[in-house]
Amino acid sequence: MRKNNKYKYLILAVVFIAFVMGAYTLLRPPESKPFPSVPLPTPVPAPAPAEPQPIPNVPLFDVSKYKSEPTISVYHADQGSVDNMPLETYLEGVTAQEMDPTWPVEALSAQAIACRTLTMNAIEAGTIKKLHHADVSTSKDELQAYAPKRVNENVKTAVQKTRGQVLLYAGSLVNAIYSSSNGQIAATKEESFPLEIEYPTPYFQPVTDNSYTYTPANLQNWSVKIPGTEVAKACGYQGNPADISILEKGPSGRILYIGAGNKKIYGATFRKLIGYDRLKSTLISDLTYDGSQFTFYGHGWGNGVGLCQWGAYTFAQQGMQAEDIVKYYYVGTTVHKLYE
Repeated sequence: MRKNNKYKYLILAVVFIAFVMGAYTLLRPPESKPFPSVPLPTPVPAPAPAEPQPIPNVPLFDVSKYKSEPTISVYHADQGSVDNMPLETYLEGVTAQEMDPTWPVEALSAQAIACRTLTMNAIEAGTIKKLHHADVSTSKDELQAYAPKRVNENVKTAVQKTRGQVLLYAGSLVNAIYSSSNGQIAATKEESFPLEIEYPTPYFQPVTDNSYTYTPANLQNWSVKIPGTEVAKACGYQGNPADISILEKGPSGRILYIGAGNKKIYGATFRKLIGYDRLKSTLISDLTYDGSQFTFYGHGWGNGVGLCQWGAYTFAQQGMQAEDIVKYYYVGTTVHKLYE
């Protein structure tokens, strides 16, 4: 009888322990979330149409106009003066300033193709001509930065090996915008230039890359605190800043709209108002508010459109050629050589 009682108590003890463990599992608090970050993706190019179609309201580019290297007029923003020089000489100074001149030649070559295409686009559109009666400007805010003193053999080789090469999409010049770090996923026009570019840009697609292989850590994942009153003012919202949130994101995950109530603005406009150096990009993975300040958790640096410079560096280190690099970032485009 005593032996049976021992077994009975043992069974009851086991049942009690199992009950306590089960209750703990159900009631224990969830684990804390890690700092939001962007995982390293496998580069996936966006699918391009089998045959790119002409873009509405974008003129076809007359390649016959440039059978030889043109001499262009350059407005020097720091001096307020204009002089003339061969296009390729100008491009050496642009490429050297827009990308580190010590980088691999294939990365610099990809940059040179993008810079040349953007330059030709500005010349054809006459944007700088309206401002300064010149073809191009050395102001980065107006077109591209320029620093001839930074030109080295790497840059000269890159410009020379891509001499005359521009990017075309269905016969039209590409608006070959580029940025430093796209956060491993490229932006669309709607996310970064919703007002500035009035025509479709099918070559800007949310392609991914492995640019974080070399991108500096402070550009990969970052956070910035911005007072709630400042965020509200930028959004044009007069209510409680706590109401403000990211209302919609675009295809790459960037802020498309931010605001509250009936007040909202484009993420790109918001970044401009806050400051490009403060809010490094609109690729925001998390947004919190502590009653006083918003904390934006973001990734990358720049508009994220087109060529990613750190991505070009990574691809070049992996052996990819310049033409393939630019065609990767500007989907559905071809490289055309205008002159020898």
